[in-house]
Amino acid sequence: MSLNITDMASRFSIAKERASTHKIARSGKDRLNLNYSKLRLLILESGDLILNFCQDNHVPVTSHENDFDNIIFEDIKAGVYNCVIIDDIQAKALNDVKLKEISSGNPFIPTIVIGGSLHHLQAGVSESISYQNLSIARLESALFNADRLCKLHYRTEHLEAELSAFVDEEPLTALPGRNKFRNKMKKSIEQARENKTPVSLIVLDLDSFKALNESRGHDFGDQILKTVAKRLFRFAPDNSIVGRLGDDEFALLLNNQDYADTSHHSIAVRLSHEIRKPYIVEGQKTEVSATMGIAGLDADDSADSLLHKSIAALYSAKRDKTRLTVFTQKDDNERRQQLRWAQDLPDAIKAGELRLHYQPIVQMSSKEVIGVEALVRWQNPKHGLLFPDSFIPLAENSGSIEALTRWVLEAAVAQGSLWLENGEPLSVAVNISALILHNPSFPSTVKRILKKANFPPKLLKLEITESAIISDVSRATEIVNCFHEMGVRISIDDFGTGYTSLSYLRKLPFDEIKIDKSFVLNMKSVADDEVIVRTLVELAKNLSLSVVAEGVEDLETWQLLDNLNCDVAQGYYMSRPIDLDAFNLWIKSQPWRQELK
Repeated sequence: MSLNITDMASRFSIAKERASTHKIARSGKDRLNLNYSKLRLLILESGDLILNFCQDNHVPVTSHENDFDNIIFEDIKAGVYNCVIIDDIQAKALNDVKLKEISSGNPFIPTIVIGGSLHHLQAGVSESISYQNLSIARLESALFNADRLCKLHYRTEHLEAELSAFVDEEPLTALPGRNKFRNKMKKSIEQARENKTPVSLIVLDLDSFKALNESRGHDFGDQILKTVAKRLFRFAPDNSIVGRLGDDEFALLLNNQDYADTSHHSIAVRLSHEIRKPYIVEGQKTEVSATMGIAGLDADDSADSLLHKSIAALYSAKRDKTRLTVFTQKDDNERRQQLRWAQDLPDAIKAGELRLHYQPIVQMSSKEVIGVEALVRWQNPKHGLLFPDSFIPLAENSGSIEALTRWVLEAAVAQGSLWLENGEPLSVAVNISALILHNPSFPSTVKRILKKANFPPKLLKLEITESAIISDVSRATEIVNCFHEMGVRISIDDFGTGYTSLSYLRKLPFDEIKIDKSFVLNMKSVADDEVIVRTLVELAKNLSLSVVAEGVEDLETWQLLDNLNCDVAQGYYMSRPIDLDAFNLWIKSQPWRQELK
């Protein structure tokens, strides 16, 4: 839920008015004097009336929020709080459905509404107190009853967990599903604490599985999931627990006195190698990799918080494009920020907050600018200019990547058309995610965009990565051939860092390769990098492909590439990615060329 500034100001004024009209007892002799040492209280209200009341009466508050969002909801579900107090304004804004999710979900969180009507009790809240009746005695009575409800609920949950032991496992993989795995985690953690043994949780997510599933069919995907489950089960050390958290996400809880924390990290490395072994399904050889998050059990951790930490580490690994990451508090903070951005991104696209920056692409023989690479930026109202690495993965994971790609293509092609009308026939390059590349309707989308802008297909270049090709060769071949027939150029981005087979380069109608900048940046000082660049240039020439060198940052690198007969250069030596106004000024003066004379 999001509120605009007008709504927030209105609600705050209402809260202030109620503070002045309601007679609230801020202290009282009739107290239960409860032990608050284990209370983790969240107050959700439009002002600070309830907060002040609790502080005046020495009721500890873990967190105070003026508006509800998905991050708060996630914290509630993760067990960060064990009691919630909501004022009537927020209760109405949440509605009965969301109230029920909070108060009657899993884990069970007693919820107290202040100032609301009794009908909130039907939504599952444990207590409803009017402002007139709010006193410390009344609040302590509500907290005492909430604690009893909590204990009763957990006794019931424990019985249900015992009964669930007789229920069949998750049908596809024969592994425990999320709820059963969570119950097993609780028991294992209790045993580990009694035995004083370390516990770690590895959560793994299969890379590009959604694209694989959609391109080769769900039956094919199911076979992959079954094989992953079997490998996990065979791999798991003694006393560990394996589970499937959902879709292509699995978990391995390590609880063994023979393993220290450092060993848990090495186990994750070995597990990664195990997952990467080839899969033979329906006679087809397929490669699948996984990204992993690891977290160790701390003294104050529950099963839910350990799971939360592992998922935060997993998200950090995905963002940084690393094989595995061990949890740190920084990862958790960054994940919360990333989740907020993921929520905001669809609205940001509609609100026009995205921007394109352009980096020139220069033909080395003529030193002429022949095109640009269009790179998206997000002008976030709160955080300023955000670069793609901070939000592209969010778009891929949250389902916003199609809308984002469409916006970038439309904006880049429209600008290319304007340049063409002004006598500057610059090609425009756009990066394409693997998820988009494998979408059968993507070529039709590109065709409509080109037609609407009256932009020649030959001036549009789509940059795809080697991994996008490898993840589904059959679908990639179909899409690439389709674009070739349209006249749209295809470039293999970050070439040299992946596993593209030479047979693909021979068979598929690619137009160019872009040598990854990691090789170009150091070629003047690292002999091996220069050899790699020279080899890639020669390879491309033999296959009649154009060669673009990324990462050209100085004159010496330019001259080395020129001597190797590289076709095209791109990098900070000519220009950084700059906004449209700056680019239009740059292209008239091109100060970088002065040094070449």
